[in-house]
Amino acid sequence: MKAYLAIALAAAGSAAEGQAAPPPQQQQHIDLSSKLINIPDSNWNAYGPDQTSKLLDKGGPQNYPAVEVSVSRPSKNAWDDGAVSPIPKAIGAGDVILVAVYLREPNLADGQSEILPLIGATGAAAPYPAIAGAPATVTNQWKIFFASGKAPQAFPAGGAQVTVHLSSARHVIQLGPIKVYDFGPNFDVARLPH
Repeated sequence: MKAYLAIALAAAGSAAEGQAAPPPQQQQHIDLSSKLINIPDSNWNAYGPDQTSKLLDKGGPQNYPAVEVSVSRPSKNAWDDGAVSPIPKAIGAGDVILVAVYLREPNLADGQSEILPLIGATGAAAPYPAIAGAPATVTNQWKIFFASGKAPQAFPAGGAQVTVHLSSARHVIQLGPIKVYDFGPNFDVARLPH
């Protein structure tokens, strides 16, 4: 995921500026490990009245652990059932945040897809202020999905979470490893992959 993200950041930076990619020696190096604000793993906590979940010890991409959430029926609100993962480090007001999550819907046939209404990051307590968010079009294959945004306020350590809303349909969603990056307040969000 780190190599993919580095390539995506370099390409997005060039595309956002409307110029051809600069020679490698001119590209700004970003030490992604220094921007990581969570423990990269599959630390998901499923919630909601119409879901059951189980850990797949080696069921994720490249045999990493994953969590499988089965939603028995859609709900009025997409967030009534879902999954969250805590972000253990603090986030400053205005910081640019990037969430990278592996997802799939293993029961879909080849060529089929389904839209999850939201993946991203929010505050960990009501009113759950949005930090980063995007829909995700999942298939039966593992894929990395990205959501980015600017923190509307400061969040203390443990005061934010990665979230995936799952009540949009009756389905089985597998959630794999998560990485969350904080690029600080002066980073151009348009440079990040979508």
